[in-house]
Amino acid sequence: MLMFVAEIAFLLELALIAWGLIIFGKAETKDNKYQKLAGWILIIGSTLTMLCTLYFSMRYMGQGGFELAMRSNMVLA
Repeated sequence: MLMFVAEIAFLLELALIAWGLIIFGKAETKDNKYQKLAGWILIIGSTLTMLCTLYFSMRYMGQGGFELAMRSNMVLA
């Protein structure tokens, strides 16, 4: 179950990066500084969130969190 949650979060982060790239690309053609800023915020924020998701997914995998369908007590040590 936890693996699917991590995959869904990862896919949403990929979608936000793509959306940020689309906004940034449209801002380049219109020369709009606010759209450029919004695009950069989406790209950087989504990338940092993706790195956080990857880090904690690897920690959970190292602890055996992905081996069971549902884990009753997940404590990070």
